[in-house]
Amino acid sequence: MINFAELKSIINLNSYTKNKQGVDQNGAIFRTWMEQLGFHTETFQREEIGDHLLFCSLHNSSFPRVLLLGHLDTVFPPNTFEGFKEDADWVYGSGVCDMKGGNIVALESLKRLERTQGGLSNIDMLLVSDEESGSDDSKHLSSELAKNYDICLVFEAAGKDHEVVVGRKGVGTFTISLVGKAAHAGNHYATGCNANLAAAHMVIALTALTRARSW
Repeated sequence: MINFAELKSIINLNSYTKNKQGVDQNGAIFRTWMEQLGFHTETFQREEIGDHLLFCSLHNSSFPRVLLLGHLDTVFPPNTFEGFKEDADWVYGSGVCDMKGGNIVALESLKRLERTQGGLSNIDMLLVSDEESGSDDSKHLSSELAKNYDICLVFEAAGKDHEVVVGRKGVGTFTISLVGKAAHAGNHYATGCNANLAAAHMVIALTALTRARSW
C-alpha cells in the first residue's frame, strides 16, 4: 500500500518549473528516499532550472539495464493550485497524477523489489526538472543517458482505461516573425499590410495541421 504521507510531503511543496528552489527541494527529498535504498546520486546542476538527478544502483554487466524516468517539476505557479487533500476515493493536489504520484509509484516498486529480492541492481532512475516546459534542457541529457540502458519505463499516467502507453505525440517549437507595412488608414489603406491579420490566418492554418486521430 502506498504511503500517502510521503506523497503528501512533496505535494505540499510547490515545484513549479520556474521555481528552482522548490524543484530542488523536491529533488532533495527524493534523494533521501533513494539513498536509503542504496542508490547513489549523480547531480546535473543547473542555474536557472532545477537540478536533474540520476539515482544509480549497482551494475552487473551480465544483465540488462533498466532506466526509470520521471520529472520533479509541476505546472502550477505558487499560490495557484496548492495543498494536498484526500477523500474515500481520490487524492488531490498539484502533481498527484503528473507526476509526483508516478514517482511515488516507482519508489514503492523499488522498495518492494528491495524487500523481496534482498537488494537492487541494474535499475537506475532519472528525475529531470523541466518536463512541463518542454524538456528543452533535459532532453539532451535523457537522450544521451538512454544509450546506456536496454529498456526505459516512465511512471506518468497511463491511458484512461489503464492501457500501457508505448508512444505519444511529440513537441515542436518554432519562431515565426511577421512584419507589417504601415499605411494611413484613410488615404492609403490598400497599400498597407496588417501583420496581426496575417498572424490570425496563420494560426488557423497551423491549427488545421493537427491530426487528433493519430494520438
